[in-house]
Amino acid sequence: MGIEIENHSGDDSSEASSTYVFDIESEMANGHTCAGIVRVLAEVMDEHPNEMRPLHAVVNCDAIDALFRTRRYGEARDNVSMTFHYDVYEVTVDANGKVVVKE
Repeated sequence: MGIEIENHSGDDSSEASSTYVFDIESEMANGHTCAGIVRVLAEVMDEHPNEMRPLHAVVNCDAIDALFRTRRYGEARDNVSMTFHYDVYEVTVDANGKVVVKE
């Protein structure tokens, strides 16, 4: 899993934010999109997944896995993305396996 970190800050240094970009394409291909999202959030939050608030308390994981499940012949779905909030983070997932987490 790759990570790119971009730091953004406005005129006020207290408004600094970070953006993390991950690739979970392999998890998506295996039908485990939510497992990939949990791994990403654990990395960003520097916590063990078992110690975090369960993702299913925030979103419907079965629906997310179904939304990003590959088509019948293994092709990724086109133009599918979703955004949700988890704690102080905005999480965006797209069909290419890219997960963007913004603080």
